[in-house]
Parts: sequence; C-alpha cells; structure tokens
Amino acid sequence: MKKLTIILATISVLTLAILVSYASAAETTRVVTDFAGRTIAITGPVRKIVTTFKPATLCVLSLGLAHKLVGVDTSSKRDRLAKAVFPGIRDISGIGSKTMGINFEALAALKPDLVILYAQKDGLKLAARLRLLDIPSIIILPETFDTIKSSLNLIIQAAGGSDRTTTVDKCMDAIITLVRERVKNIPAKDRKTGYFASARGVFSTATGNMLQNEIFTIAGIHNVSEKLRGYFQDISPEQLVKWNPDIIVLSRHMKKSAARPLYTRALAQIKAVSSRKIYRCPSRLAPWDFPSPLSVLASLWLAEKAYPEQFKDISLKKQVNQYYKSLFGKTMEQMGENLDDTDI
Repeated sequence: MKKLTIILATISVLTLAILVSYASAAETTRVVTDFAGRTIAITGPVRKIVTTFKPATLCVLSLGLAHKLVGVDTSSKRDRLAKAVFPGIRDISGIGSKTMGINFEALAALKPDLVILYAQKDGLKLAARLRLLDIPSIIILPETFDTIKSSLNLIIQAAGGSDRTTTVDKCMDAIITLVRERVKNIPAKDRKTGYFASARGVFSTATGNMLQNEIFTIAGIHNVSEKLRGYFQDISPEQLVKWNPDIIVLSRHMKKSAARPLYTRALAQIKAVSSRKIYRCPSRLAPWDFPSPLSVLASLWLAEKAYPEQFKDISLKKQVNQYYKSLFGKTMEQMGENLDDTDI
C-alpha cells in the first residue's frame, strides 16, 4: 500500500510538471494580426528585433525596447534622436532602406526573433521570404495618430507584452486633449487655413489621407489640400494662389533652396507669404511631420503658432521637454536641441 501511494504521488508530480510545461509553452506563444491582415504566431521570448524603416525604429525606442535592437534601416542609424536615446545604434547592423532596398541576406544573417516591416513597396514580399525562414515579422502602417498607437500596441504584443504602451498612449492622448480643448471654442470665421509643403518642394502637398492632414485638423486648422487623395500630390502655383492659405508649414526635410518659390513675386499675394506665416516643422532630432509618437507635438506647436492667445499661459518648451522625458528618459534640450531654433 505504501509503495502504491508513492507511485501515485510520483505520477501526480510528473503529470503536474507536464501540465506546467504545456502551460508555459502556451504562455510564450503569442498570436497577433498585423496591418496587412496577416496572422502571426510568435513563440518564445523576443530578444532580437530588426526595424526596416525609421517610424518603426522611433516606435521601438519610445517603447523602451532599444536594448533588443540588433539591426535597423540605414536612415535610423543616422537619426539624431535615435543616437541620443540609444548611442549603441551606431554599432548595430544597417540592413538597407525602404527607399533603396533592404539587404535581405544581411537581415536574415542577424537571426532576429522579430522583424518590423512597412506596408508599402516590397514589405509583403519581404514578409513572405522571412516566413520561409521561420522568422516572424509584422507589418505596421503608422499613418494617423490612431494607427501610430495601434502600431505601438502591435509591436509590444509581438515582443512579449508590457504596460509601456499605456504610458505612450497616455502621453499622446494628453497632448491631443490639451490642443482640442484650447481650440474647440474658436469660431468658424476665425479658424485658420493651412498648407503643408513636402520635402519634394513647395508645390508638393499632403492629402486628406495623410498624417499631416490630421496634424492640421487637431490644431484647429483647415488643410486646404484635404480633398486630395493618396500620398504626396503635386499641384500648380496657380492652385496654391487660389487656395490662399493663412499658414504654410514646410517639411523639416525640405531643403532651404526648395522653399525659394515662396519668395517670388508670383506667390507674394498669398496671405501666409505676405504675413510671414511660413514655418518649418520641428525638429532636427526627429521631424514631427514624420509618423511617430512625436507627431502629436506638431499639432501643439502649430496650434500655438496659429492661435497664440489660446496658449499664452502654456510653455510649449516645457510641454515638449516633459513629453520627451516621458518617452525617452531625456528632455529635448538634454538631447542637444532648443525648440527656439526650429523656425526658418
């Protein structure tokens, strides 16, 4: 009887161990759905992450996952904010770029546990090639404030879960709420109109489908090109004159030489030109007109430019520094930039 008891106890212990083992395996397998509608199962811890375009890198940095990066796109390796937040980015592998092409062999050689891809160009093809090697990948599409937040949540789910997305979400929502509250009572007749000029030049603008349109909308400014569709669209000088915006915002990536048409006689009658309401979007560290959690700051900055009376009791510099500190552990000034020198 005693032997039988011992045998039964041993069987119970072994059975429990097997059940715990299966439970642990189940807990480490995560199933996520990415922005391309793909279902991806990720088993085990994610220790090595590769990002293939700068918005993905900025999202990873804001989530506190810099220590997991083993490869990034070449643009991220040169990015000032990325280097300030994660100096080690200089030493990790560059795997090409969305524009010039990803070096698939270099990417695969890193044996990542997770690759974060873009939705455009060859993103889906790269995902299919990675699947053949059993390398998990997710596709993100951070084109609006909501999809930036959804991208952050997808990344953290795929990487193993954390409450860090809650912190970033709250920071983004706090800025959006602040701006909306300050501009909501401005009468329609006093609302400004705005025009965004892309890095391609003065006559290339953002459509109603793009992040820049949302930046304007949150700031209480009507984007004169919002009825256009797709990505950046070219317009004629005559169209810009006809739209006659109150404010013109230039992409941070636009070269100064590309802005020269704004100062010619042909465009002198535009309200933004005659009143000198032409601004270059911050910042040199990582442009706010670029998809990332920093983009909400562009709405705050622009609303303050358009409606200074509504923000006279708010320090833009303080708000920005607090935001950077919350996301990256350093203020903008600690990273070597002052907001005061961002305008043209």
